[in-house]
Amino acid sequence: MFVEVIPLARLPKNLFSFDYEVPQNFEGQIKIGQMVKISFRGKNVSGIIISLKEKPAENITAIKQIIKIIDPGENVDEARLSLLHWMSDYYLTSPTLILKTFLPEPPQKTSSFETKFKKTALSLSVAKVDLEGIKECVEKIISSKKSFFLFHYQNNKSKAAVLLKLSEKILRENKSVLILLPQVPDIAATLPYFLQLFPDKVAALHGEMSKTEYWHEWQKIKNGQIKIVLGTRSALFAPLKNLGLIIIDNEDSVDFKQSDQNPRYDTRIIAERLGSLTGAKLVLTSLAPRPETYFFAKNSLTAEYIFLKSNDSQAIIIDMNDEIKNKNFSSLSEKIKEKISETIQKNKKVILLLNRRGLSTTIVCRDCEHVFRCKNCEMPLVCHNDECGLPNQFVCHNCGAAEPAQLVCPKCRGTSIKYIGTGTQTVEKELKKCFPKTKILRIDKDANIKEGVTLDADIFIGTQYFVRNYLPRVENVGLIGVVSADTLIYRPDFRSEEKTFSWLMGIINLAREVKISAVIQTFFPNNKVVRSVALENPSLFYDEELENRKLSNYPPFGRLIKLAYSDSDPQKCADEAAKLFKILENNLNGEIELSFEKKPQKEERKFFSKIIIKFSEDNISKVKDILRKNVPDSWTIDIDPENIL
Repeated sequence: MFVEVIPLARLPKNLFSFDYEVPQNFEGQIKIGQMVKISFRGKNVSGIIISLKEKPAENITAIKQIIKIIDPGENVDEARLSLLHWMSDYYLTSPTLILKTFLPEPPQKTSSFETKFKKTALSLSVAKVDLEGIKECVEKIISSKKSFFLFHYQNNKSKAAVLLKLSEKILRENKSVLILLPQVPDIAATLPYFLQLFPDKVAALHGEMSKTEYWHEWQKIKNGQIKIVLGTRSALFAPLKNLGLIIIDNEDSVDFKQSDQNPRYDTRIIAERLGSLTGAKLVLTSLAPRPETYFFAKNSLTAEYIFLKSNDSQAIIIDMNDEIKNKNFSSLSEKIKEKISETIQKNKKVILLLNRRGLSTTIVCRDCEHVFRCKNCEMPLVCHNDECGLPNQFVCHNCGAAEPAQLVCPKCRGTSIKYIGTGTQTVEKELKKCFPKTKILRIDKDANIKEGVTLDADIFIGTQYFVRNYLPRVENVGLIGVVSADTLIYRPDFRSEEKTFSWLMGIINLAREVKISAVIQTFFPNNKVVRSVALENPSLFYDEELENRKLSNYPPFGRLIKLAYSDSDPQKCADEAAKLFKILENNLNGEIELSFEKKPQKEERKFFSKIIIKFSEDNISKVKDILRKNVPDSWTIDIDPENIL
């Protein structure tokens, strides 16, 4: 008897499985999905059996035997084996690499471990006015024959109640539930509600757990002791039995796309495939769904869009153009200063938020709101120099085109050119001038604040990092303000307005939870993002955004692939990119668009070159075949990239 084994080792994408002989003393014990120890390239490594065979492949001269059965249980079932091969083909990645993503590494010692979460339970209370809406959402999902649901909510507690009720009903059918959340703090915030209702049936899986703890929980899941798993994206591969429901909470989060290492998979795409293989329903939740998800839920025969509206609006929009007219050139409007003063007098805390993410400044005309765009690809231009004065260049981060900096608007000939971008340090300085006796605390990624320490300040300044990691520790909040809603809107990426919409809706939701208003400053009150947020009318944003995407052939109407190469030598980086671009240009034509930056970008100690391929769904097979044949293993292939920067 022989078996085909995928070793848990790094291999080229076209080489992944090998045949081994089963020793006589193992016969009768061997089955597909088991983890075994094998000799591979002079080392003993783990591997997974993917098929049983009567005889080995004909080209094998000397065949080795399996050394040991590491785990007699089924580590990878039939559905997940199918998913493995599908992922390998979809992402042009070796199945061995996919398999290493599927399985946790067995620890050397399994005797003891330390849990990261306190196993505390917490009951959930929701407003009576929301109960009917919650009930309708649950019944709609449970009774529907459709497999894909977008649950667009505007209230966190109502969303949590829907997830709990859905899980309860699925467990009654003797099925299991997988809930994927963006980051570990999200698990910590959600887990207590599930422990209250399902104390012995819930497990958490995430990257901050020790190998021993992860392995211990994995074994409990595999053995059927656990019925509900809450985890980050890697928990997608948890070996849940009889999977009935997959929930991706806050599906618009960038954390669901693995962008820093291979395989560069998208949790949302893989979850949809896993659902089709297992028969599980897929529910995506979001305050601000991605346009792709919104479009699919609204237009697919197998999908359904569910919108649970909140009755209270919390946004106050401040037009910063009026401040300029009144000779106020500060980043803080008179209105927000007034609100800050009122809040401090009431002995409540002020939260001021920005979100620059370290990007270069965007260039706009203050008179007519014209955005300086690339002549080649229509993406917004940026200036690499914060001062943005001549003789600097305006550069496109999408295709690499550059042009001389301009001081006159090409549309209205006005000279009031603005370079959008205010940092946390600038705001801190202005606040200290306006409120000299007030304690101000700026928190960003460099903050070194120990867990459990009381955050003592009257005004907090921060970015999304602060919101996620520290805001829950701030009590008695009386005001949440957005210093600039414009920082991401004209970012040189096709997702810029989508991300701004998501960010602002998240802030409004925070304000709603503590029953206060969110004050939002902007130079573009008529922008579709700001209008949609102000009125809390999502269709205002989605209808226009999808129309723009359609005209430009961006997702969901077109497909994207990003190829990237890195080297410490900028010239080699540029040469490799030019060489591959020429090969692809000769092989890809028609509706397929190619672009690349001739000058590599520098990040830390390395230089990076990238090639962007944009094409229609009809050409996906052609594009992938050409990439398989022509892209060296030294290049990174990112299918459906989160961004094109």
